[in-house]
Amino acid sequence: MLAPTHLIAGQAAFIAVSLSVGHAPTLPEAWLAAAAALLPDLDMRHGVVGRLFPWLSEPLEYRFGHRTLTHSLLVCVALALLLWPLLPHGIWLALVAGYASHPVADMMTPAGVEWFWPARWRCVLPGNERFRMRAMGWGELIFAALLGAATIPLLGMAQAKPGTGSVIAAAIGDIGAARARYDAEKGTNRWMLRLEGRDNLTHADVSGDYPIIGPWQASGFLIDTPAGPQSVCRTGDCGWYADSAVAVKQEALATTTRHINTPHTSPAALSAALVEMQAMGETYLIGSLTARGIAPQAPTVSVSGDTVSLTYASPEVLEAWGHRALRDLLLTVQVRHAPDEPVPAIELNQATGSVIPAEIRPWLHEHDRISRHR
Repeated sequence: MLAPTHLIAGQAAFIAVSLSVGHAPTLPEAWLAAAAALLPDLDMRHGVVGRLFPWLSEPLEYRFGHRTLTHSLLVCVALALLLWPLLPHGIWLALVAGYASHPVADMMTPAGVEWFWPARWRCVLPGNERFRMRAMGWGELIFAALLGAATIPLLGMAQAKPGTGSVIAAAIGDIGAARARYDAEKGTNRWMLRLEGRDNLTHADVSGDYPIIGPWQASGFLIDTPAGPQSVCRTGDCGWYADSAVAVKQEALATTTRHINTPHTSPAALSAALVEMQAMGETYLIGSLTARGIAPQAPTVSVSGDTVSLTYASPEVLEAWGHRALRDLLLTVQVRHAPDEPVPAIELNQATGSVIPAEIRPWLHEHDRISRHR
């Protein structure tokens, strides 16, 4: 096939794959996919790419021949595995989809490709040679035109967030796959969980769309519901059981973290330090501290003895802690806000941070009363 047809096929393959996995393609990624679709022709020294890299194309063509090594499934898989840990998800998707589109398109020509190289079998699509396309023929021209026309609605569907989501993920509805996608792409967008499930205690139906607060345990989610935060997974350990779950990417946002490591403070001082961050966006507390008399609030606040663990807890939980002394704070404060907005540092007011323990406060009040009557 000609280079223009491969350019169109590379973009179409990238957009179709993006739609299937729920990735919103960008214009630079589409250009990259088109360029990657030309790379397999490195094994042809007179081709568009071969002329740019003659030092590589000539030995490849001489040693292996055209439509062999660089057009094989082996190279496509090797490229995908090699680039997976090195590149952002969208760029990786563009390179792999664009590259793989080339040998698939070349299978539609009479000669086919050695897809299973080093085996010498020539793979073709379709099996009947009368329906394969010859280079520069009317068949290739019509194929390129149809492919280009189909790309436009596919692009619109792939970019239609949050309504479209991932076609494959929606068909499977596996919460493990939803969590894997969320873990791979979290941090730059708001997320929503499209859930079909039931309450583990009452068995009531809880299906609906819920904002994702964060991850929960190994393969679940912490979501925001009208009744407060709720844990969702596929076991009885969570508040809700997920029969089907799809993670859907929504509008862009930025995530900024600040850290609190202090030996002591008070709920009032901590709340005051978080006011500016709360004004910027959704703010959560993650980590641990030591305090007495704190009541657990599942699933975000758990208590074991005097140790309090916070898992994406809202700063509002501090209001119920009264004047208790908070000690040994190791907290991460996460705020999700509009992109490009600077987030201030956290400054604890140590003048109000020290708290008299509740156990001795009545004795101090009694001492003051006696002193006044002397």
